[in-house]
Amino acid sequence: MKVAVLGATGPTGLQVVHQALANGYEVRALVRDPDKMAAQVQHENLQIHKVDLSSPDDLVEPMSGVEAVLSSLGARGGIWTPCSLYTDTMPHIVTAMRKAGVKRLVCITSWGAKDEEGLPWVISWFLKPTFLRNVLANMGQMEDYLAEHCSDINYTVVRPPGLTNKPSTEQEVQTREGQYVTDAANSIPRAQLAGFMLHCLTTNDYDNKMVAVGLAK
Repeated sequence: MKVAVLGATGPTGLQVVHQALANGYEVRALVRDPDKMAAQVQHENLQIHKVDLSSPDDLVEPMSGVEAVLSSLGARGGIWTPCSLYTDTMPHIVTAMRKAGVKRLVCITSWGAKDEEGLPWVISWFLKPTFLRNVLANMGQMEDYLAEHCSDINYTVVRPPGLTNKPSTEQEVQTREGQYVTDAANSIPRAQLAGFMLHCLTTNDYDNKMVAVGLAK
């Protein structure tokens, strides 16, 4: 399988790249800084492409011929820091996918991108009103864009809780079509999230769905 990975130099994106290569995939890393990518991963099945996410046409050629696009693009939180990364980039990603003839997309948002009864208190009463308020709001807007304007794209939006750099556990990833996973821990290893993203390419279970993921407490 050939896949294109956005956000490939970030901690989650690197996990996606490493695991995809380990699975025998051909990977195209679409990045702003090719030297940074090359310093972290070198593999015969890895192609590194410098791209400008503000230009859909810049994404078309490196996406051409791939079977799926995986995006682990992420923004930093902050009480006063505006965030438009998700709504700025996703229309360009989708436009490029259409031009390149790619239908499959797996991307990341977060628990609590939208309000839902039962959200863990740390999200609804602390993170959403403060440090992550702008990031989560923009993630929710991106989810709306996919739902309302991308019926021709087979997308899976993966909503994880907090991310850690710990090794993967032996626990099975639990899923729920909602804003959180009931009775799950408030964090998940990035490696396990990356593994689930790649798993979504091997099953139809999560086609055109937005699913929260988590590990049992």
